[in-house]
Amino acid sequence: MRRPSRTPVLAAVAMLAASTVTVSLLAAPAEAGGRKTKVSATLSTTAANPGGIVTLSGWVKDKGKQKRRVVLEQKIASGWRTVDKGRSAKDGAYAFTVPTTWFYSTKLRTRVKPTRKHRGSTSRAHRLSVVPAYTPLGSPDSWETLGRSRDRWNPCRTLTYGINTSRATPDAGTVSTGIHNTMALVSQATGVRFRFKGETASNPLDRRWKRSDPDIIFGWTTDAETKLDLGPTTAARGGYDRTRRARDARGKAIWEALDGGVIYDLTDTATMNATEFQQLTLHEMGHVMGLGHVSAPDQYMTPGVELYSLPLVYQAGDLEGFSKLGLQAGCTRPVRFRGRTSLERVVPFATTLD
Repeated sequence: MRRPSRTPVLAAVAMLAASTVTVSLLAAPAEAGGRKTKVSATLSTTAANPGGIVTLSGWVKDKGKQKRRVVLEQKIASGWRTVDKGRSAKDGAYAFTVPTTWFYSTKLRTRVKPTRKHRGSTSRAHRLSVVPAYTPLGSPDSWETLGRSRDRWNPCRTLTYGINTSRATPDAGTVSTGIHNTMALVSQATGVRFRFKGETASNPLDRRWKRSDPDIIFGWTTDAETKLDLGPTTAARGGYDRTRRARDARGKAIWEALDGGVIYDLTDTATMNATEFQQLTLHEMGHVMGLGHVSAPDQYMTPGVELYSLPLVYQAGDLEGFSKLGLQAGCTRPVRFRGRTSLERVVPFATTLD
């Protein structure tokens, strides 16, 4: 299905120049008059699998024996983000355990904050790659975006999700397990954090959004009860509903997703086993996160029945697409016009053949 046309909106972005000047003026004396500080950093390995133990350790060298505040930072497209904080020992030693919960290839460094007597300092950056423990199928080039402007969620905020199991098939336990497992795999592939908000009485993509609703909702209906067309070859639809104008880490205009989800055809899912239901959910969550269909049958974003023969993990093209839409791609920021955010409703056009 084609998406509705969008009318360009001119946006005026106000920069907090005064605050920036104030911070710079306050920080300048410590840097200019403080004693020199150096910080070293050594990464225990350059590649790891999810859950692997990786440390970044080193020394803070300055004139004086005191515990210094040290920050572990990771480079994403929108800049350096704080990952962890700590203090060095009196002899200057420090060590961080680096998070390896998601797939990424980025640089890490440590930064020592300035004090009244000592300057701040930043260590040399080291690259770490967290890669799958399995060999993904297919080509990394086998991925597409759902929208032309790479519409996506802001990966720097925690997204909530809820499940409406009132009509769930084949049963509430099977679908809840499949959805939770899928959300864990999506988080691992994107770096986006998800929080389960619990059972919800709302349905996804029904244009009856309430402020208390989770960001992402999973629900069930029949073709006769919805205008979203869950015909004989469509087991579910997934995508986002409301979006707003935003800019990505490089300043490019995009549409940021605000809410969305997956609506299942309860007649089709009634005959699925646990594995088939999760395979379907892995596909639809790809759409929810901004991925479109691909022709490669060895990827979860294939629109055909081939997805039901894939192992329960995302493949090479799926993972590459997620890396372009997830945390490694950087934070997004809304564009405001006269103090208001420009919103748009999006018709979910993602389909899956059963």
